[in-house]
This record gives sequence, structure tokens and C-alpha cells, in this order.
Amino acid sequence: MCDKPKCSYYGESNDVHALIGCVIKTLDKAKMNKEKLEYIRKINRDGNMFDSAIKTSSKYVEFVEAE
Repeated sequence: MCDKPKCSYYGESNDVHALIGCVIKTLDKAKMNKEKLEYIRKINRDGNMFDSAIKTSSKYVEFVEAE
């Protein structure tokens, strides 16, 4: 993966489900289906603690401030 799609996460602090949903939508919009499935598998395997979800998510998307 060369360029990561930009993800504007602006949900509640520590809301892991909102974070995961945002990343999945971003990967879907970028038509990165292979990466989306890989991401979902990793999130399911690693558990859904917010800190580990941020770490895993940052490998797939670049977080930017919501405009």
C-alpha cells in the first residue's frame, strides 16, 4: 500500500465501534477491498480495545482533522 486514504474520525473519544466503522467506510470509498478485509480480520483477531484499534487502523489510513 503506497498512499493511505485519509480518514476523518470525529466520533466520541474512545468509541472503538465508531472508529472501526469510519476506517471501514474510508477503505470502502477508496475501493481498497483487499485491505478492508485484511483490516477487519486484524481488528477481530486483536480485539476491540481502543488503543490497539488505533494502532491497527493507522497502518491502513491516515487520520486527519475533520473539516
